[in-house]
Amino acid sequence: MKPIKVGVWFDQKLLSGGGYQQSISSATLISRVTKELVSPIYFTPFNENILPLEAQGLNVHLIKLPFLITVLLKLQLLFSRLGYFRPLKKLFFSNIFENKLLKYDIDLVYFLSPSPLALCLNKLNYVTTVWDLAHRDDVEFPEIRCDGIFEGREKICHRTLPKATAIIADSVLGKNNLIKRYGIDSGRIYVIPFSPGHVSNFEKFKDTSFDVANYYQLSTPYIFYPAQFWAHKNHVYILEGIEALERIYGIKIGAIFSGVDKGNMPFIQKRANELNLLERIIFTGFVPDERLYHLYKQSLALVMPTYFGPTNIPPLEAFSLDVPVLYSDKAGLKEQVGNAALLMDLHQPASMAESIHKLLQNPKIADRLKKNGRKLLSEYDKDRLSTLEPIFVDFQRRLSCWQ
Repeated sequence: MKPIKVGVWFDQKLLSGGGYQQSISSATLISRVTKELVSPIYFTPFNENILPLEAQGLNVHLIKLPFLITVLLKLQLLFSRLGYFRPLKKLFFSNIFENKLLKYDIDLVYFLSPSPLALCLNKLNYVTTVWDLAHRDDVEFPEIRCDGIFEGREKICHRTLPKATAIIADSVLGKNNLIKRYGIDSGRIYVIPFSPGHVSNFEKFKDTSFDVANYYQLSTPYIFYPAQFWAHKNHVYILEGIEALERIYGIKIGAIFSGVDKGNMPFIQKRANELNLLERIIFTGFVPDERLYHLYKQSLALVMPTYFGPTNIPPLEAFSLDVPVLYSDKAGLKEQVGNAALLMDLHQPASMAESIHKLLQNPKIADRLKKNGRKLLSEYDKDRLSTLEPIFVDFQRRLSCWQ
């Protein structure tokens, strides 16, 4: 049987942060599938993605999507149950997106990230990715409740998941939630954990120098949190934890927050000012990998009190760089880090203060966390390729029935 031509859709931008890095990781994983089974062709709608993907040795093509298709997708999500909308879907969606892929003789489409474009496919089968079901797990946050985000995500899940050849979930918890909430057949869900594939780039920065404290004029040690400024990232918890550390233990530290504003940064800056911490909190915006490497390496710890999961990339980056991790004590999230992190009670910022105090008082704790982190990371990547390949083996056999 001939190899399957897989069209790999890469629609994340660099400034999307973890989503971009996870897509890079998944893209390179597909490139490792045996060539007798898969012949991947990578597509992106963004010019700026071409060079980074080519640097990974990937065969990349640009497919520009007209603005109209974005508008129609939103209409499709809002009015999908209205019969008169179906001709519009057939006319615009299939002829614009699917036919562009068919010109490359694609057999199967692989969406590296959650995408409503799966709604556009009538002839082509697809594999789709579900990073999380946070819109169901944590419905309270404004980024879920506003602008029809919850309704949009629900309709995408209900309409695209049952028709998928395979669904990639990040964890066993994620798989179980897909089965429970959307009635998906368990045999079509494959658990492939997140992987910090880009951390191999960090190796080349080992011999570079960057004095974080001097550059940012820090007078205290700092903890690090790379995250976009969404409310669910819970930056405010870190501020309150720093205040508790000084109030309870008399220890002064600062924090460096990297990431772009998604609407919540003014609130975090206001809260830092109210706690008299503003001079100790650094907001870097987006940083390139070289600076990211040094921000990790010179920090006391990665502190990540996020509500969303169940898996996230920063703990894996920290493990790879021997940086201690403090992480959310929340179902699903804590299973990601096991015994390689100190867990924080999200109801009690003082628990963050207590953990940092332990790290500073007892270096053996940090050493233990680093050792456990390295061990966990070494086990993390073992089964990713062996889980992915059976999807293509099964589809190749089925494809032979009509090609």
